[in-house]
Amino acid sequence: MKKIIPLLLIICLLLPSCQLKNPQISDETTIQVMATTAASETTDIYETAYIPSQSTALTTTRIYGTLATTSENKYTTLSAQTTLRQTINSTKATTKKHTTTTLTATKAQVAESELRGVWISCYDHISAANKTRAQYKSETDSMFKNIKSLGLNTAFVHLRAFSDAFYKSEIYPYSAFIAGKEGAALSFDPFEVMLESAETYGISVHGWINPFRVSTKKDTTLLSAKNPAKAIIDSGNINGEICILDNGIYYNPSCTENHKRIIDGVREIIQKYDIDGIHIDDYFYPSTEEKVDSLQYTQYKSDGGKLSLNEWRTANVNAFVSALYSAVKAHNSSLIVSISPSAKLSENQNKHYADCELWLSTKGYADLIIPQIYFGFEHETLGFENLLNQWGKLKRNSSVKLACGIASYKCGTADNYAGSGKNEWLNNSDILARQAEHIRKNPNYGGFVLFSYQDLTRTGCKAEIQNLKETINTGKN
Repeated sequence: MKKIIPLLLIICLLLPSCQLKNPQISDETTIQVMATTAASETTDIYETAYIPSQSTALTTTRIYGTLATTSENKYTTLSAQTTLRQTINSTKATTKKHTTTTLTATKAQVAESELRGVWISCYDHISAANKTRAQYKSETDSMFKNIKSLGLNTAFVHLRAFSDAFYKSEIYPYSAFIAGKEGAALSFDPFEVMLESAETYGISVHGWINPFRVSTKKDTTLLSAKNPAKAIIDSGNINGEICILDNGIYYNPSCTENHKRIIDGVREIIQKYDIDGIHIDDYFYPSTEEKVDSLQYTQYKSDGGKLSLNEWRTANVNAFVSALYSAVKAHNSSLIVSISPSAKLSENQNKHYADCELWLSTKGYADLIIPQIYFGFEHETLGFENLLNQWGKLKRNSSVKLACGIASYKCGTADNYAGSGKNEWLNNSDILARQAEHIRKNPNYGGFVLFSYQDLTRTGCKAEIQNLKETINTGKN
């Protein structure tokens, strides 16, 4: 995003080189993991792979929308035998060049480096159906004006909530949330318009995708004919690439073909739009049920694989995250790759097979982790302060930053799972402000992100948002 954030700060950061090895899993075992579904006709998708050279260092980089200089990243080619031959073999786009600026960081500029973000989810998006470009632009201008007026500086914008798109895509159909019906046509590119509005108000934009989710409904007839998942299903789904479960339809995370399909979509985004990063959230494996990937795991075991099902699934997710990271960095090393996992570490590991501790402690998976600490101070079992400190104490590589997701959506509502703290969000109007203060005081964190945009103007959240705004402005002085 070619924009100027007030009080630019140049932050020196050594971006991660791609660490492909899980310390707990041998290289040989990992090769077996990723070889399970690759038939001879599909292995050539990994013909060329790129990882940041260990000797490459970046003098400075752009983080949270702040401009800085970058050096060209050099990449080394992996052999065809390497397990994690990343899924990024396609037409290379020229890396965008960004303005070079040199500043001396003052105390005020350090305050400006704080990430103050908001998630714009599929439910927050303004529909572009039956609107002119000018009409839509007027509404997106209002959206980013609201974001700016609160003192926020970053928006994580849903670009693929399911197997769809909120931008003009050659791979995925337009989302029903943006076009009225999945696969419907639009006369203009809505994301292009959103970026214009964001630039007007100096808001950094990160593209947010849900990687493996196709639909929350199991009825396949509801999918557009343009949906890649629909084409697989109509062809018989013989390789089990699509999972149809009681809770919806998903791309099978164990299939490297799906890794490639998802990363091709990410590559399309970063080649078309001048954004500041790619963001993924906590939806990895859709279920712990064995049927999700029984075909692939059975093949893995018959080939001599030794990992348990949980270990194998974790290795699959690690491989995907590492491949996505390398794909983004191969295009533009200054782009920020971020992940927002569940606040509960055990849930990440045992339900989603997301090894957050590895991603935090090891280069090559993410630049920024934003746990969703969507709980109040009075929650009986998951109090905000305890979780904030728990994440802050985890071993973290110096290249990986930590921010905190907070729940504006709970403002003015009862939290039915909080036990004796059920009415905390009803009885108080300064929870978000106090959480922001706690985050600022914790040296392990670099900011916060609100879920989600619609709460910024919601009547029941008005007092909370006003108090948060005052806290933001106080902290910037």
